[in-house]
Parts: sequence; structure tokens; C-alpha cells
Amino acid sequence: MDVGNENSDFLKLINVKGNIENITPHKIAVVAFIREYGLLKIEANKMIDCTVAPKYRKDFCMLALKLIQCPDMEFKELEALLTDGRYNLLSVHLQNFCVRLQNIYVNGVSALTDCVTSTIDKLMIESNPCIMARYSVLGLYLRRILLHLDRLTFVQVVSLYKSFCLYYQRGRPGQMIRSLSKEKLNNLDSQNNTSPIIPDESKPLELSMKMNIVDRDNFDEGQWSRKQAELFTAQQANLLQINEKKAMPPRQLQKTIIQIINDIPAYPDIHFLSFLNCIRTKEFSGAQDSLYNYFDRTIFNSSASNSCDRTKNFRYAALNRAAMHTHFGHKSVAMEAVREALARAQEAVDYSCLMGAAAWGALAGGRARRAALLNRSPRVPAPPAAIAAAPAPTAHNTHTSPSTTPSCPRHTAAAAQLLAQHIAVNGAKPSYIFQVIMRGDSINYLHSMTDLTMAGLANTAALWALYGKTEMASVACQLLLDLNTKCTVGSASVWHWTEASATGAAGAVACAAWRGAGPLAAALASHLRCPRTRAVATRYHASLALFAGKWEEAEQSIRQLASSDRWESQLLKAEMYYLKGDATEALESLCDVLDFCKTEDDSLHFVSLRVKALILMSQVQNSFSNIQSTNIMILNEALWLAKLYHLHYLAATAEMHLANVQLNMGCAKNALTLARKALPVIMADGSAYDMARAMLLYTKCRIATAPPCGEARLQVLQSCCEALEFVKKNFSKVGAHVRLLQTWYLQAQLHHDMGNHAARNQSAWMYRQLELQNSVEPSNMLIVMY
Repeated sequence: MDVGNENSDFLKLINVKGNIENITPHKIAVVAFIREYGLLKIEANKMIDCTVAPKYRKDFCMLALKLIQCPDMEFKELEALLTDGRYNLLSVHLQNFCVRLQNIYVNGVSALTDCVTSTIDKLMIESNPCIMARYSVLGLYLRRILLHLDRLTFVQVVSLYKSFCLYYQRGRPGQMIRSLSKEKLNNLDSQNNTSPIIPDESKPLELSMKMNIVDRDNFDEGQWSRKQAELFTAQQANLLQINEKKAMPPRQLQKTIIQIINDIPAYPDIHFLSFLNCIRTKEFSGAQDSLYNYFDRTIFNSSASNSCDRTKNFRYAALNRAAMHTHFGHKSVAMEAVREALARAQEAVDYSCLMGAAAWGALAGGRARRAALLNRSPRVPAPPAAIAAAPAPTAHNTHTSPSTTPSCPRHTAAAAQLLAQHIAVNGAKPSYIFQVIMRGDSINYLHSMTDLTMAGLANTAALWALYGKTEMASVACQLLLDLNTKCTVGSASVWHWTEASATGAAGAVACAAWRGAGPLAAALASHLRCPRTRAVATRYHASLALFAGKWEEAEQSIRQLASSDRWESQLLKAEMYYLKGDATEALESLCDVLDFCKTEDDSLHFVSLRVKALILMSQVQNSFSNIQSTNIMILNEALWLAKLYHLHYLAATAEMHLANVQLNMGCAKNALTLARKALPVIMADGSAYDMARAMLLYTKCRIATAPPCGEARLQVLQSCCEALEFVKKNFSKVGAHVRLLQTWYLQAQLHHDMGNHAARNQSAWMYRQLELQNSVEPSNMLIVMY
């Protein structure tokens, strides 16, 4: 049975008010503003060699366009806009405009209607040549206002006049009014003796109160028209997608949305904007209601009488429902919506909807589901940063037609990003992964798709960081932050700031902190303010506190980090217990992390998390247990996993820990060989702390394998003393005072063995000063700690 016939009564419930232009006091003021400028141009044309300067003409056109498109504003706001210097306006134009508004306020309804009707007559009909073309932007606006004003009844016109009086009174006294001369105010239209003069400003209000004909529902000071609502919805939806910070605050935006819904109940797109705003604030109930309201009104409105349009709306309703539930983590419900969208898309041969549903199904269905979908359809598109799987509501009917070419560039480029993410966490070769990303990037650059270009750079940076190539990750983050993403929304310029931008900002802060550049990391975090950079800064502060042995400060930072990254904070907690000497608590925390990694099916970082947990567990076992075979087994497992998933830096770290275990077991030559193999990777991409302790371990291995005596031994010890200068410098960067004490002590011993007593005494004195300045007790486990 036809849905349209079943719901024919529903169409009658739609308020036709949204299809009628609302005549408001703001619109009357805009008409008066246009009228006075047109009259000035007529006078200028009558005079010889007299024209309006180009800067005034240009600014008037820009301001008039803004006033037509923007929502209604209070008269105080209009005064501020005209007088704050942003637009070059003629002073005589402003004076005549104020006089016209005063004339309407004093002379009543006739002056209001005359302002509109005489504007059309003088600017489009009587003037020769016409000052304003009938089909120009201003001409269409004036004719539309006149048309709808003619349709008003006398009662409605009086109500409009009353609203105008309220609107005008709330703006006085203003800067523009005070700039008028008293003579100008005293001589306004005195020839019109038939209109009643009301000198007191309160009399129009009192008169309108006595007249029992005021309709507040029809004429309100801030009523929205359909065109204004469409522009507002398009701009806010665009800002929510490209730069959420520049959009209106959630509470204020929702208040405006409610106003538009009250003024234009038949406008469906405002409900989709409400849906996006609720997604932004993570409000599930409001998001669901707004989404249902949007598609209810879209499906059953008059334009949806075509069955093709109805089925299209049905399948995109299911698609957006799947996106919403995936966003909130309701994966089983999301999969039901995905199956519905897939079935309807296959029935209608809608490639766009089919690919979007497959993408959300890949995200909601876990790793196995994602692998099956990608193997079956390797060009499945990833969903956009904004939650809307369908295009923006203002372009809802502009989807790719089934008859058009199915190889949409956006689908192909987005699919490359999703495919790269999936195969990276499943151990594919890095060369193949970056080849996939380069294919997507070439399409992004060719078609100037800014959002996907930013996502590609963010994915590239994340992959380099995953493989431990921090320098390359830093370069990708800098390219992302330096990318020119400036675009125009309305009359303002806006930079794209999406999840990809936040990833790039967090990566830049992490790279600075990784290298021990604390002031630079703090400056970047304060400049690039976003939750991710704050999380990176919190982790950096926790690490510094751990290095310095400040347990209370470290524990506080770890608690703060737990709200954004639970398992990273769990690792730091285990490291804190380990450094404090509490092996039991450290092992319990590490077991929680490892249990999560074994049971988690769809975590993008569980492999690296598992390797880090295994390495830290080996450290705990090495420091508090005499059984070294267990440590070697744990480290071999970590090394195998790191090599299997191409985590080069973590593999080098595991090899360093193996070298440390071998050194403690007395296998100094094997330890030296392994440390020498892993050292270039650590020195190229390691943190300041990792580089220092890697060089320290390498120095210990060289000392253990040095010749027992002679000139060769002295050369080795001298080289080791020089290497320890680098170690001290990097330990000082991160405030690792305990490790710094160990380095001074080792350097003093080396100088003593070489017979350099002055250098030995200097190192011993520095050791004592550092010990006095920082009340930390060196732990015994430093002997076996890497």
C-alpha cells in the first residue's frame, strides 16, 4: 500500500506558516536602509559630476546582503553594526535612515506601509534609469516584502506597527540617534498633517495596548524566515564539521534551534542540525529524537510524494541510525540498522548508501567483520569526522545517482584510509600500507578534498609513530598543522579543525616531549588547546614525576590520564609501583593490561600495549627475582610480537632489555653485540630518556668487555667517560635524578681506574651536590635496571 495514501492526513498537519514570509520590524528597517541609499543615488545622478564613491557602494552592497541573510537582530545590534566602523557608510545616509525610522514610529501605520510601497515606486518604476533592477538580490527582496505585506489584514498590519514600536524603543537612545542634529529631527515630514503626532515615546505602546488586536504569534521581534533558517542551518552544520570551536556553543545553538522550530515547524533540516548538536554533546536521547523528527518530516512532506524519494529517505534514515548507534557504542543495534541500510541500498542499487553502510558495519562489527567487508569490497569508504553518514541536510537530495559512475573519488580515497588502518593493526608490511595511503592521498590532492587530506596526514603520522619512527611522525604532524585549510563560512574565514587536526597537534606535543624539550611541549600544548594535547601533556608530566621520584605528583597525573586513556594510565601506574619497589602491585596492574589485550578484539593499539606490558613485566621480574629464564622468555615473546607487527622501535627496546639481562648474567660479549645492534634505532628515534639509558647500557657493556689492562683499556675507559657526558645531558633534560646519580657514580669510578684523581674528585663532588639538592635515595634495583 502506498505510504503517501496512508499518511495523507499527516500532510495536513504541516503548518503552512513556514512557507509564508514573516514580516518583522527588522525587515522593515532593512527596507528603510535600502530606500534611503537608493534616494541618495537618485539625487547624485541628477547632479552634474556627482556620484557615490566606490568604497561606499561596495560596503553598502556587502552590508545589505548581510542584513538580508542574517537572522533578525535587535535595533541596538543594528545601530552597533552601522556605526562601529566595519563598513564605510555615508553620514547623510545614516541620518536619512534614522529620520525614516523616526517617521514610521511617530506617524503610524500609514508611514510604515508607505515606506515599503514608495520604495518600489521610486527605485524601480519612477526613476529613469532604474536605480535597482527588479531581478537583482535587493529587487527580489523588496518585491517579496511588498507582496507579503499586501497579503496582511489590517489587524495584522497594526500588530506589525506595534511590534515595530517595541523594536524601535528598545534601541533608543543609541549612538546613531545621538549623532543626528536637532534640526533634522524637528523637521521630519512636517507636511504630512493628517497623521497623528505622538511626542511621547510611550504613547504608541499605550495605544497598542488599548487596541485588542495584537497578534504576538504572527509578529515577533526575532522571528525567523525560511531563507534565514536555511542559511543558518547550512553555516552551523558546516562549522560543526570543519571547526566545532567556531560554531555556536551547544546550549546557545540548541536555544536558537528551538526558536526556529517554533517559527518554522515545517522546516525539517533544523532537526538534523539538532541531531548534530546532540551528537556533539554526547546526548543520546536528544540525538535519537532529532534524527527521527528529521526523517519523519522529510519522508512525509509534499516533496516526498515520489516513491523513489521515499525509499531513498528510508535507506538514509537507517544509515544515519547506524552511524548514531556506532558513535555511542551500541554495536548490536548499529548492526541491525546496517543490515537494513544494506538491504535497501542493494534493492535500489544505491552505491553511495551501500558503501556508507558497509563502512559503518565494519566499524560496528569488530575486527572479523571489518576484515570480511574489506576483503569483499576493498573500496569501502570510511565515515566522515562528523557523525552524519549522509551528506549535510541542505544537500540531502544531491546524493550520487545510481546512473552515475560508481567509482566515486571520495569513496576510493576514504576506503584507502580505512584499509590502511585495518591492515596496519593486523601486521601487514609497512611498504604496502604506505602505498595504500599514497593512493588515497593522490586522489585527495587531485580533487582538493581538505578533510580527507588532513585525515591522510594524521594516519601517516600515527603509522610512523606506531612503527617507532618519531622523526617521520613529527614531519607528518608539522605538515598537517602547516596545511592551508582556510575556507570561508558566511562572511568569516575559518580554519579546519577536526579530529585529524587534534591528532596532529597531539603528535607535535608528544614529539617535543619525547625529545625532552619541555618548554616547547608546554608552549605547543597551551597554543594547540584540545583534549588530546591535554592528555599528552598529562602523560608527560606523569613521566617527569616518575623520573624524579615524586610519587604523589605522579599518581595525581596518572589519575587524570585515566579519564582519557585508561590502559596507558594503567601502564604508568605499574611503572610507578615498580620504581617504588612494590612488585606485587606492579604485577597486578600489568596482568590487568595483558588480560585486556588477550580479550579485546577490536583495539587499534592492543599489540603495542601488550608489547610494552611484557617489557615492563620483564623489568619487574629482573629486579625482584633471581630466575632469569622467565625474564628471557617474556622478552623473547615481546620481541617476537614486535617483529611480527613491524614495531621496530619496540623491537629494539626489547633487544636492549635482553642485552641488560645478559649483562647481569655475565654474558658481556653477547650483551655488547645485541646492544650495538639495537643502539642505532634507539639513537635515531628514541626519547631523551631512552637514548640516555641505551648509551649507559652500551657503556657498561664496553666496560665489561674492555681489555684487563694496558693502553687499550685506558682508551676504552676514556671513550666511555666521554659517552657518559651525553648520558648525563639527556638524563638532566627529563629530570631523572636517580639515574643521573648513577651516571656520576659510574664516571667517578672510571676516572679512578684511569688514575685521573682530579676528575674523580670533581665527579664525586657533583654526585654529592646532586644528592643534597634532591632528597631521593638510589634504589638497589638500579644495578639490574635498564
